[in-house]
Amino acid sequence: MLPLTQTSPQPLTQTPPKTSSRISPTTSLEYDFLIIGYGNELCGDDAVGPWVATAVAEWKLPTVKSLAVPQLAPELSAELAKTNYVMFVDACGHTNVRTVQIDPIVAYDQQTSSMAFAAHTYDPLALLNLTQRLYNRHPQAWLLQIPIESVDVGSGLSSKAHQGCDHALRAIEQFLITYRQPYLCMKSA
Repeated sequence: MLPLTQTSPQPLTQTPPKTSSRISPTTSLEYDFLIIGYGNELCGDDAVGPWVATAVAEWKLPTVKSLAVPQLAPELSAELAKTNYVMFVDACGHTNVRTVQIDPIVAYDQQTSSMAFAAHTYDPLALLNLTQRLYNRHPQAWLLQIPIESVDVGSGLSSKAHQGCDHALRAIEQFLITYRQPYLCMKSA
C-alpha cells in the first residue's frame, strides 16, 4: 500500500495569471485520462478518494493526470475540459454496498440555468454539466465508489477501506488498459 502524502498549498499571488485557463474548442487535449479522488482526509474512511488518486499519481503514467481534492469545486471544470475520460473516486457509506462499484455518469444535453452553477461544491454530474456549459465539451465519465465503515474525525482507514482501495486501484488499472487499447480487448473476446 502506498502511503498518503500531504503537501502544503501554494502561496496565493496578488495578480491573476495573464493567460486564460479556458481552452478553445479546437485546443488539443492535454491527457487522455483524469482521475479525481475526493473526500475529507481528516475523517477516516472518507479519505479513500484522495488516497486512491495519490496512489494513481505515483504510477507516473504519461497520459494520466490524477488529482486528490477535499471536494469537487467548479474550478475543476478546466481540468475536465482537457481530457477524454474522467473517473471520480469517492467513499460510499451505504451499508448494502459490499464491493467497489463503477457507474457511468451521463451529463445532460440541455443547458441548465445559471443558478444551478452558483454552488461552491459540486457533485460529479453538476461538474460535468458546468464543463459542457463553459467549454462546449465534457469527457466521458464514471463514478467509482469504495465501500467504507467509519468517518470518525482523526481515525485512519479501516481494513474495509484499505481493501476497497486495493480493489479500486485494480479496477482503475483495468480501466486504463481497456480504454488505452480497446482493440486488444476486443480481439481476445
